[in-house]
Amino acid sequence: MTFSGGEPFLRGDLPDIIGSAVAHCRPAVVNIPTNGWFTDRVVSGVEKICTSHPDIQLVVNLSVDHHIPERHDVLRGAAGSYDRLMNTLAGLRALGLTNLTVGVHTVVSNANVADFPEISQGLSRLGADSYIAEPAEERVELQTIGTGITPGGSGFARAAAAVRENEKAAQGAVAKMARSVRDEYYGRVVRFLDGDATAMPVCHAGFLSVHIGADGDVWSCCVLARSFGNLRDHDFDFRKVWFSPAAEEFRTWMRERRCACPLANAAYTNLLVEPGAASRIAVGLVRKPAKVPHPVAADVGSGDS
Repeated sequence: MTFSGGEPFLRGDLPDIIGSAVAHCRPAVVNIPTNGWFTDRVVSGVEKICTSHPDIQLVVNLSVDHHIPERHDVLRGAAGSYDRLMNTLAGLRALGLTNLTVGVHTVVSNANVADFPEISQGLSRLGADSYIAEPAEERVELQTIGTGITPGGSGFARAAAAVRENEKAAQGAVAKMARSVRDEYYGRVVRFLDGDATAMPVCHAGFLSVHIGADGDVWSCCVLARSFGNLRDHDFDFRKVWFSPAAEEFRTWMRERRCACPLANAAYTNLLVEPGAASRIAVGLVRKPAKVPHPVAADVGSGDS
């Protein structure tokens, strides 16, 4: 289960919300992305979650857009962002919790894609358990429709090749499994951004995954923002929304129209139920990751990295 934002730690009751979800849904892994601005709140909240629920693996991904502090602050639109984030990283690492994985996550956009592989090389030295990247997308919830922030295939290939090379030092508890999934994902995204819509697997958003907004709206995914209904209108009974006529109407639409995008949250689930991809992911757990299948990636992988 992923608890996303905005900034999730703006909520003082985030540990309690996660505790309720763990009690009722029993996820094996809980993921929280954060900009790291509220150091004390993040560190104390993470400690409470991990110690209260020792049977889950908590993954906290710190969003870092650039290895140069000033550039990160400009991209984030707030001075001091990088310093606060580094304090949060240090605080999380100092906890020494065995069920905590601390990752660094970079969104590759047209604002920073030209600075790879340097960004990857710089951020890989931070000592996180994992290092990942995803392409920036035009999404309703992020108010980025029409901004043109999504990088092209060649640019993302260069970034992904650098990320994969520098991630080899990451040794987190879930890093090896996640890395195998991302190896498949990165290659697919490069092809998709180059114009091959068939590169992404058949999407099961609204079937195997769902997005619940802070206001109670249940969306098929955060890209389409197609609502099945609102939990507040159904006494917070998820089943009533999940099995509603609106939900079934959407699933019929999905069966008839192939929808594809590089959204990582949905793509990871989709890949795990696609037989060919699932097989390659399983093989990837026991062998060295292959390079991103793109000419630019081959150049970067053999040279700059």
